[in-house]
Amino acid sequence: MLKLPKWLQAMLIIAIAGVGYFLLQPQPISVEIGSVERREFFEAVEAQGRTRARNPYVITAPVAGLLRRPMFEEGDRIESGEVLAVIAPSPPDQRTTAYAESAVDAAVARLAVAEATLAENRSAFQRASSELQRREELFRRDLASAEEVELYRQLATAEQTRVTSAEASVQAARADINSARAFMLGAGDDVSPESSIEIKAPVSGTVYAVMEKNERIVQAGTPIMEVSNQDRMEVVIDLLTQDAVRVEPGDIVYLNGWGGDRTLNAVVRSIEPEAFTKVSALGVEEQRVNILVDPTQLPDNLGAEYRIEAAIVTWQGNEVLTIPTSAIFQRSNGWNTFVVDGNSVEIRPIVIASRGRDYTRVLGGVEEDESVVLYPSDLISDGVSVSY
Repeated sequence: MLKLPKWLQAMLIIAIAGVGYFLLQPQPISVEIGSVERREFFEAVEAQGRTRARNPYVITAPVAGLLRRPMFEEGDRIESGEVLAVIAPSPPDQRTTAYAESAVDAAVARLAVAEATLAENRSAFQRASSELQRREELFRRDLASAEEVELYRQLATAEQTRVTSAEASVQAARADINSARAFMLGAGDDVSPESSIEIKAPVSGTVYAVMEKNERIVQAGTPIMEVSNQDRMEVVIDLLTQDAVRVEPGDIVYLNGWGGDRTLNAVVRSIEPEAFTKVSALGVEEQRVNILVDPTQLPDNLGAEYRIEAAIVTWQGNEVLTIPTSAIFQRSNGWNTFVVDGNSVEIRPIVIASRGRDYTRVLGGVEEDESVVLYPSDLISDGVSVSY
């Protein structure tokens, strides 16, 4: 068996011990680091919202009748005064038709009676007027008394009153005929265009919704369709009341999550004065209030009732000391971060003001340009060696 020289054995033992010592040493943990920097920063209240038509027009049926199939569909452009739908009189059934025909016949008969009565009263008035003239002539010749003249004058006045009453009866009978004939409108398959009512667009814009898409009998006041007001839209954001008190009209709003890759700008127009109760996904009742926002410009493919994510800016500054939000964590003593010092880290308590999605406003505990560990794991502790 080959025996190594003693000096070679000693060197081999030293080499094995060195390798063992190296392997037993703790290895640096690989981390990702970020920097504490001054940047433009804003505090915001984030929530979900939706777009909706501002001051939409809900077109309703002005009268009861047969609604013809609407001429437009959702998304169609319309102009002010354009005919949107037509309502024809409701076609009556056989019993109603028979009743209407009988009512017309009865009204015609009443008109004939009223006209005959009028003719009789006019004849009596003419006779009474002639007798009054003769008595007045005899009175001027002293052949009749004043009492007799006054009696015939009263008779003529009474007959004139009967004529006026009969004329009114004739007018009423004619009105009854028109009313009875109105029930006949729509009887049969053919409806005259004169008997139909056209519903016209009050403004120019876009048809957002068509509630009645088929031909059917509708009652007065039935919603038919909803149209926009010159395509003006707004964004409605419902916030918790404790967040809404931080919002004021005129605050800047950034809109995201609508499907595009760019951020849309908007401004808070108003805050509704009354809150409402809304049940959350966890079944908790929350008091919320609607924030109405006016977008400066919306894409053409963004319609009404689209979901959107909004960030309402409540405070902003230009040179604000910030730390990456992913570098801070909370313990019993408050907020902390791991500051990189050479090849090791130091746990550092910090004071923050507000947190954002990417960066957090920091008031103390770290200095500008210091490096911090992003996404610290449970393997990192105070004084541990790191590599980056």
